Amino acid sequence: MLPPLVEAAAGHAGIMRMGAVCGAASMEESLRAEFVQEKMNKRRERNGDCRWGGKRAGCAASMELMKKLLKDRRFHRLAGGALVLGAGAVLLAWRMGVDLATLKEWWKVTEDFLKAHPWWLFAALVVLPGLPMPTSALMVLAGTVWSERPVMACGLALLALALNMSWTYWLAARPGRGLVEKLLAAGTLRVPELPRGNDLRLLLVLRLTPGVPLFFQNYLLGFFRVPFPLYLPVSLACTGLISCGIVLSGAGVAGGNLAPMFTGLGLIVLGVVVVQVFRRKFRVSG
Repeated sequence: MLPPLVEAAAGHAGIMRMGAVCGAASMEESLRAEFVQEKMNKRRERNGDCRWGGKRAGCAASMELMKKLLKDRRFHRLAGGALVLGAGAVLLAWRMGVDLATLKEWWKVTEDFLKAHPWWLFAALVVLPGLPMPTSALMVLAGTVWSERPVMACGLALLALALNMSWTYWLAARPGRGLVEKLLAAGTLRVPELPRGNDLRLLLVLRLTPGVPLFFQNYLLGFFRVPFPLYLPVSLACTGLISCGIVLSGAGVAGGNLAPMFTGLGLIVLGVVVVQVFRRKFRVSG
């Protein structure tokens, strides 16, 4: 029989060995869990989830660059210059004696010309929304010119809108972005690539934010190279309903037909409601 002191020492040694084994097992389990977590994070990054790792940094970089562009003094000067030119044009027209009756006469002359040459209207719908022009006025004009065939007017307006969104996108995605990258090459600022999985978020933020001009949305989305197969259908879905409502309303007023007018007003109201619902859902999920 071992002395009590030897027994105590042996028991203590056994406890130490058991603790070491348990500690090693716990450390191994912790390392295995960290390894699994790291693999899951990498898989999520590859799948385009911008909430994880490098994707979050990419999302932040894209949003930060957008903020810098919007806060840039040159952008403010450009916007201010456009406002000054617009105000100058209004003042010049007022000094020249242009009043509401004159504007109505000009509108009538333009409408008669476009009725005789409808393809000029289609070309204007394709080109002019890419400039600082009110797209809604062009849609009203489309409704008044093609008032006898309002469904055809909606179809042509949507086709022209799709073509406009296409050429403005590619203009910004190719030569526009290349020019900006060359200008930024001398400094430290770089244009980040938009992370995969964040395209829809940026697209909806711009399309569902009221007050942002259509041409600015198109150029900015093209600049960030949102995938075109996603860009075009989502853009048309966000703007097409209200655009068709404006066309139908213009056709109803011009033709004295209440059916297309009330249908157009209903589409405008429905479009506004849908946009507000999506904005609220997007804000909650974001």
